[in-house]
Amino acid sequence: MAQRRNPVILTIDDEENIRASFRMFLEDYDYQVIEAQNGREGLDMFFLKKPDLVLCDLRMPEVDGLEVIEQITQNSPDTPIIVVSGTGIIGDAIEAIHCGAWNYLLKPIQDMSILLHAINQAMERSRLIVENRAYQEHLEEEVTKRTQALQKAVKDLNQSHLKLKNSEQKYRVIFDNLQDVYLEVRLDGKVTEISPSISHISQYSREDILNTNIENIFPGFKERDQFLAQLRVVNKIFDHELHLEDKDKTLIPCSLNASYQLGTNQADDKICATLRDVTERKQAEAKIEHLAFYDSLTELPNRRLLLDRLEQNISRARRYNHFGAMLFLDLDRFKNINDSLGHPVGDALLQEVAKRLTHDLRSEDTVSRLGGDEFVILLSDLGNDPTNAAAKAQQKAESIKKRLAERNIIDGHELHITPSIGVAMFPSNKDEEETGDDILRYADTAMYRAKDDGRDTIRFFLPSMQAAADSRLAIEKELRYALERDQLTLYFQPQVNGQGQILGAETLARWEHPQKGFISPATFIPIAEATGLILPIGEWVLRTACEHLKAWSDQGLTVHHLAVNVSPRQFRQPHFVSQVENILKETGANPALLGLELTEGMVIDNILDTIEKMESLKKLGIELSIDDFGTGYSSLAYLKKMPLDILKIDQSFVRDIETDSSDAAIVDTIIAMAAHLKLKVIAEGVETKFELDFLEEKGCPLYQGYLFSKPVPNEQFLELLAAGITLS
Repeated sequence: MAQRRNPVILTIDDEENIRASFRMFLEDYDYQVIEAQNGREGLDMFFLKKPDLVLCDLRMPEVDGLEVIEQITQNSPDTPIIVVSGTGIIGDAIEAIHCGAWNYLLKPIQDMSILLHAINQAMERSRLIVENRAYQEHLEEEVTKRTQALQKAVKDLNQSHLKLKNSEQKYRVIFDNLQDVYLEVRLDGKVTEISPSISHISQYSREDILNTNIENIFPGFKERDQFLAQLRVVNKIFDHELHLEDKDKTLIPCSLNASYQLGTNQADDKICATLRDVTERKQAEAKIEHLAFYDSLTELPNRRLLLDRLEQNISRARRYNHFGAMLFLDLDRFKNINDSLGHPVGDALLQEVAKRLTHDLRSEDTVSRLGGDEFVILLSDLGNDPTNAAAKAQQKAESIKKRLAERNIIDGHELHITPSIGVAMFPSNKDEEETGDDILRYADTAMYRAKDDGRDTIRFFLPSMQAAADSRLAIEKELRYALERDQLTLYFQPQVNGQGQILGAETLARWEHPQKGFISPATFIPIAEATGLILPIGEWVLRTACEHLKAWSDQGLTVHHLAVNVSPRQFRQPHFVSQVENILKETGANPALLGLELTEGMVIDNILDTIEKMESLKKLGIELSIDDFGTGYSSLAYLKKMPLDILKIDQSFVRDIETDSSDAAIVDTIIAMAAHLKLKVIAEGVETKFELDFLEEKGCPLYQGYLFSKPVPNEQFLELLAAGITLS
């Protein structure tokens, strides 16, 4: 059956979000997508709609994926079936392929182009199989017709000699120009006819094979008797695989389509067949098999193969009472390289990392790429002593750190990278049967602890880490709903002059959980940053702050400056400036009253992009400030280039003014420098009268801290604004 212009794909999966993601992606490539939520419904829809391809899960209610594959294969063997399953067990993949699946992908699919490639490849293979069968049947029909015509011509001597000659010429043209090999073989194995195209796929000529025994070119065809018996029953056999042995003993994989032809007596019975070289198909299948277990960019084992080897190592470790280790490695700030220099440079860097990780690797160890910039090193049999085993794992991790720290020259760019490495020893608990997924999760948790502790470091997994990771995951899940469920609110911390007059405020997000109460920003903001939730939260904070500005203005209240903190991920969005401009227009807030606070590290990270965005924001009339000044990178050389309005002295300096002369000197310097650059200064974290007096003496005009007010909700802030703040 010819494929439709817009092929129909049936998705069978009990997870609605998986089906929806496939449908939205595939419809962009002109595929028609129909869906079924379980195996029974999928079979019914298959026989009703006759789709061109099936995407099928393995684990489903009512009828599981393997039964679906078997029934579809029995009724429509040419329909491609691609298994997309969440199970990474090798046995499941092999069983699915044995049942008739054409390919096996592991979900969730991070890169949807892999799914598209698998579908296109399967559709092309299906098309070729159908066309080949039609071609073979047409060829056999043509040969049969010509043979019958010849037999009739011989029997009927009264027919015109000219017609006979023309018929023979047509037969010869077809015969001589075949792309596949046509051959006729007697039941005793003698080759009575073979087309010249045998020389297209081998070193043999037609004359080499004619009148010889078929076993001369198919010495491995030992099941010939079984093949003949089956052929007598079904009359036709398609796509029978065997190997042709060439003159130089090279084995050529071939596909044989054969039919049984009855002669005038049993001695004249013969097999008519066509032979096709399937070397390219076998290579493609081998490539698919390779892709199923290896990363296409680095050629390292992928997650599926890693987990298989890890399970074996865990089993051996328990059996022989020795220890192994899993090193989970993530490249620090790799995304910055990808974003600034492009994916080709990033990919080349990942390939170089793969080479360095496999340097001096023992044969029993495994380096795997899980995806993105995440790598895993599986260390087998580190001995029977847990302390020594951990020391060896530490030594290997230190060696990796040192090797990766060496400079990389990629496409003319000198790049320096550092890894955060998490280490999990196994078995970590003699009393529990840990799985490969457990060990991988432990190492992943330790890696995140290494990142939290400053990056470019090594951390071993401890059970307390997992408890913290579980708590972090729970907060992440609940944070996703906090916005839509109105659990977030804004607090305002007044910014005042020496007389306690409120001139502005800093906007601070607060999360009031219905069961857990207030959750500290120190807890949820880093999680929001790491997961990308900071983008919708940051947009909400900015919009809500502007709505407050407009409301205060409408009420006749005077607030000269409302500061909103901007996260690095938020600021680096290409459309950040237009987002701010749209929010100002939609809310009607006065941009001259809005201030955006940027961190020192953020502005130095990409100075050209920073200055360009800051100048665009300044054109809107917005005030810009550097938050926590002096705690990060040295940005003094760039201050005069940036269109800044305000420097905020970090509270860590203010807090120790009375006891630390160095901090007092730093504060004095910042105030003096700001005066020279004609910048405003705000001191954060002012909590004592001594700190206020010192700052006033040095010329700092604005303050923020608990000495005046803690962050308060809108209603309380308006009360303070109306009354002013007096110092106790």
